[in-house]
Amino acid sequence: MIGISKIHLYVNTLKHLKPSQVFYRVWRKVGGKTPLKVCYIPNPDVTRADIGRVPTLRELDFDPVFLARFDADALLNDRIELLHHEEHIDWDTDWHEELSSPLWRFNLHYFEYLLSLAEAYRRNKRDAYLDKAKDIIMAWITACSQARGGVAWDPYTISMRVVNWLSFYGELRSELEEDTDFMKVFNTSLAEQFVFLSSYLEVDLLANHYLENLKALTILACYFHDDETLRIVYPELINQVKEQVLPDGMHFELSPMYHKIVLEDLMRVVAALQVVGQDEKVCDLFRLQDMCDCLYSLERNTKRTPLFNDCGDNVAKSCDALLLCAKNHFDIIPTFKAVFPDAGYCVLERETKAGLVKVIFDTGNPGPGYAMGHVHCDALSFECFINGEPWIVNCGTYAYQGELRLEYKKTLSHSTVMVNEKEQHECWAPFRIARFGRGKLTAIEDTRASAIFCFQSGETVERTIDLTDNLLKVSDFTEKSYLVQSSFIFANSPYALEDKCDEVKLSEDFGKEETAFRWINQGMGSIVSSFLFSR
Repeated sequence: MIGISKIHLYVNTLKHLKPSQVFYRVWRKVGGKTPLKVCYIPNPDVTRADIGRVPTLRELDFDPVFLARFDADALLNDRIELLHHEEHIDWDTDWHEELSSPLWRFNLHYFEYLLSLAEAYRRNKRDAYLDKAKDIIMAWITACSQARGGVAWDPYTISMRVVNWLSFYGELRSELEEDTDFMKVFNTSLAEQFVFLSSYLEVDLLANHYLENLKALTILACYFHDDETLRIVYPELINQVKEQVLPDGMHFELSPMYHKIVLEDLMRVVAALQVVGQDEKVCDLFRLQDMCDCLYSLERNTKRTPLFNDCGDNVAKSCDALLLCAKNHFDIIPTFKAVFPDAGYCVLERETKAGLVKVIFDTGNPGPGYAMGHVHCDALSFECFINGEPWIVNCGTYAYQGELRLEYKKTLSHSTVMVNEKEQHECWAPFRIARFGRGKLTAIEDTRASAIFCFQSGETVERTIDLTDNLLKVSDFTEKSYLVQSSFIFANSPYALEDKCDEVKLSEDFGKEETAFRWINQGMGSIVSSFLFSR
């Protein structure tokens, strides 16, 4: 029997969802279809498949930082490491085995590792790499029939896989087209996945999942010369971009990692649309300049992805690869901005005796009410970098499944403030939030910023961050005599505070553990915490 407290959580979660999400969630659970358009099913003609209509973006396909995740030689020996966990794979059978975690199995079906085999083949000209890639694709097609379903036919998995298959094809077009039997099976499978995806869109989840679905359908429609499907999906994709990319250019789920993933998606879409003759202003419609400005501003003078909300490093393509692609293919040169008023992020930078200090301060709301699955209790948190190296940080996303998932979403897993030992938001399941707090930026100067946050339980706190020539000062203030706990996560051992710190695990990539140190300053009503930039 469900208790009163659980009913409270369900009610407060459901009330900020869109009614259509609730309906489609139930509808999908009972096997109902969620098509691109009622009574419309694409009918792709495999004889018209044309990889020339899906341009290669080599800066992304062969991003060295991203490809470092995969070992092409290990793949030749049927070993693969995903999310820092390695398995020996029987490609004929293991697609359906309970290997590692559910997220790990999703990543197996994404086929991102195909690009590491393509890059190894281009570099070494050894047929073994090309043959292994083709064998893995053929093994998936044989083992993962639509009738068998499972993870292989999850809409998100399809959306990721088909684009990676096409990128692989585009990079090795001449070699693959010599094998006409392979290409026939390859295109037949892509057409089947295209049709299936068009009938099972993730309109219950929306947000980045739905955008991924529409991205895949757009690219497949270009690939198959399917003008009717493109006519239907294009305006819906534009509508989602208008909704999901905030006026200041940040993706509305407010995760720097997902921002980069969505930017890559949209660049791939724009590249294909330009080839097939869509509006010459398509770059503006898809907000590429604004998104690049945001990425550049957040990651300039840092050496990794900032860890706000669900975020890991190297899960998305690197900042350098994305901005190089934007420059080479779309003539985009990013502009630095210090404030993103819609996203709530602001950037402080100062030359100090220790070098260049950069602070990224989260001063905004947690994200869209109907899509809060990737939200952490990190309002008023900040990350501080000295000469690009992380110094004070957030813990990041340890995992998407398991009991530690919620631990890493808690307030004290971030460099932020807790009042009366209350969590900022009610994060009660891996991707569920009931009541949530709200924040706003109240003042900003070159090296000083202030913001206020109201917790889901009603307490309010104001935080001010000051950069001076030799120290970082963080002031937390409440109007009432609340218990205030300010948490600071140090990426490296904080020399002056070491004996007072608890060790925590810093997850710069899902599942990757590095030791960090948490120090908590505690007081009643207000606290001032100051940290020297150098010894």
